[in-house]
Amino acid sequence: MRRIFALIAAALVTCSAQAFPSRPIQIVVPYSAGGIADIMARRIADELSSDLKTPVMVVNKGGANGVVGTQMVASAKPDGHTILFTPNTPLSINPLLYKALPYDPQKDLEILSLLTESPIVVVARPQLGVNTLKELAALARQKQGGLNYSSVSATGVLTLPMRKLENELGFQMTGIPYPGAGQAMNAVLAGDVDVSVNALGSALPYITSGKVVAIAVGTEARIKEAPHVQTIRESLPGFQSSIWYSLSVPRGLDEPTRQRLMQSFDKLRHSSALREAFAKDYMTVPAPKSLEQLKDYLADDLRRWQKVIQDNHIQASN
Repeated sequence: MRRIFALIAAALVTCSAQAFPSRPIQIVVPYSAGGIADIMARRIADELSSDLKTPVMVVNKGGANGVVGTQMVASAKPDGHTILFTPNTPLSINPLLYKALPYDPQKDLEILSLLTESPIVVVARPQLGVNTLKELAALARQKQGGLNYSSVSATGVLTLPMRKLENELGFQMTGIPYPGAGQAMNAVLAGDVDVSVNALGSALPYITSGKVVAIAVGTEARIKEAPHVQTIRESLPGFQSSIWYSLSVPRGLDEPTRQRLMQSFDKLRHSSALREAFAKDYMTVPAPKSLEQLKDYLADDLRRWQKVIQDNHIQASN
């Protein structure tokens, strides 16, 4: 009798695995259309659709610094048909900013894949006359608050690194808020602000053309396109900050569906077309991580930004 029950259970598991996917899948991006996350998600959707043999749609659900779209996934049925694709802000920064966040990324969501990482870069308008972080810090101390930087108004991975640099190097500048990373970069290009932090891939064309000066890059080693530019770690050993993009699902997925999705996500990581697209934006595909390692990775990122947020008394409205 036990053997019969075991066979029935195995058959049910097999049926469950074969049943997925049973309808179109939606990838939720918790930001508006047209941004880097949205562009990446649409590339991913095409490849997932081909592998899973079902339509995969991208749903843009922006609002509240990524809270609205992330909540949508966190409260969805855990059947594998709703996937969150997002940079780290909704997962490792929002929980530190919002006292009543409607989701808990560690309890309500499960990261299944860390797909890619994008290093940051600190850039300045050429007329400022600085070429390194230490030169910037010295000038800022001399000017006594007279320098400014374009700050993305929604607190996240392009805002907090500057606050961390100010704390570690002992200087202070005035943050000028802009709606998004594109506007923040345009402010430096127009000479409206002195400095900005942006994704390296987005800023690289302006660096190589001389429209902005790269002060420091967040890569482990200097980049071949601008070998004279120091890394942030050369001024601050151990400094770590990157924009990472992950694929998550509502917690509670059955094991066959989880394994099927992880198999598809692993194919994304090895896709030559995606890797080529990532490389153009100076993004890298990190080494594969187990589910437990992904959980630890999120916890480490939460700890990394907690001190910066607490030390600077940063709130969600900032």
